[in-house]
Amino acid sequence: MEFVVTDLITDILVRYQGALPDLFREGHSVVVEGFVKPFTDEIRKEVSARSVSGKARSGDYYFSGIEVLAKHDEKYMPKEVAEAIERNKKKLAEMPEDGERAKST
Repeated sequence: MEFVVTDLITDILVRYQGALPDLFREGHSVVVEGFVKPFTDEIRKEVSARSVSGKARSGDYYFSGIEVLAKHDEKYMPKEVAEAIERNKKKLAEMPEDGERAKST
C-alpha cells in the first residue's frame, strides 16, 4: 500500500505492507511508525506507476511504515494533554494584563 502524508507544505510517500485500520481514510489524520529511507531506482519505478502525489514522488526519500494508526478526529486529545491545557488557560487568565503590570512597577 502506498499513500501520501502531508503537513500541507511537505508531502512524503509512505509505503506500508499490512492491513490498514478501519478508521483509515483520505483526508484524515494518521500516525505512522517506521523509517525514512532513500528512494532506490527500483522503488522509484514502482512508485511512478502508482497514482500518488507527484510532489511526494519527486523527493529523495520515502517513509517505510511498520505500523499505521488512524486517529479518531482532530479534536481528540489524551486526557493529560487536555488537563494541561486547562491549567495553562487558568494561569493565563490569572495573569495581569501588560498595562496593569506597568502601572504597579
